[in-house]
Amino acid sequence: MPLKLAVLSTSRIVVEFMDHLAEMPEIEVTALCCRPQSEARAKAMAEAHNVPRVFTDEDACYAAGGFDAVYIGTANHLHYAAAKKALEAGYHVILEKPFTATAAEARDLFALADRKGVILFEAITTPYLPAYRFLQDKMAEIGPVRGAMASFCARSARYDDYLKGIWNTTFDPACNGGALNDMNVYNLHYFWGLLGMPESCEYRPSLGPNGIDTAGTVLLYYPDFCAVGLAAKDSESEKFASIQGPGGYLVLHGGTNSLDEVYSVIGGVRGGGTRTDAPKADRHRMAYEFAEFARIVAEKDRAAEAEARTRTLAVMELLDRLHASDGQKNR
Repeated sequence: MPLKLAVLSTSRIVVEFMDHLAEMPEIEVTALCCRPQSEARAKAMAEAHNVPRVFTDEDACYAAGGFDAVYIGTANHLHYAAAKKALEAGYHVILEKPFTATAAEARDLFALADRKGVILFEAITTPYLPAYRFLQDKMAEIGPVRGAMASFCARSARYDDYLKGIWNTTFDPACNGGALNDMNVYNLHYFWGLLGMPESCEYRPSLGPNGIDTAGTVLLYYPDFCAVGLAAKDSESEKFASIQGPGGYLVLHGGTNSLDEVYSVIGGVRGGGTRTDAPKADRHRMAYEFAEFARIVAEKDRAAEAEARTRTLAVMELLDRLHASDGQKNR
């Protein structure tokens, strides 16, 4: 039986999710909930995807029921309040990245989920993609890591408006926007699952006119190497990642949110070695995170839930430290 889901918001990430529902047999959307000003958009979306009900009030939506979980795809600064309301109503929640504004908010939500006996899960694609397990399995073969880098840069369609003084949530500091929260968060998940927690870290942002980080470089310091994560919403470049050691290296062509082409090269010197390609995704990148969420709920897999929670809290702690660093190494 598919997991019955209510979807909160009509944001771009929600549109992407809805457009690929056919690739997610584990999920059945039975309700959409939005702001009153977005009702027409929600009704059009519901008609296009055979969703039977549309609400413009969360309390009314949760009281009506007919679903077991809520997907929250609102603007970043609304995540905490929206998740709290859904959890308090007794629903499982899958919450978009960045999970919350602070690690303290994340811990508060997880504590509430525990009290309610429901699952709270971060909607983050990276760790659930088939190629990511391949990377984890290959880490031992490359030997002690000597360097790591990831670049995830994509010029926002809203950047020109921002330069004209038209702010939206993407470029509004009050809305928890910016390159670190929206883009580099994927690099952080990518690195944490392969390298663990760094000893220290710092963030070197490029700031726009209103102080938002339109781009920035994350530096994660490990005992024997530094991992570098570049992200930008004001400029474009090739998306890639690489991790290297004495025994070989791991390569990603594509964003750390999609892992489009991944392979390892083991052994050899000066261009030698044996290449092995990772398995490719056979459905949309978001399908894997939702499949895992549905499985955890159905099977009451607390071990997998705890693993996902540990990952989310670790990345939230890193985000806290990076935001606080102000360009200085945060130890």
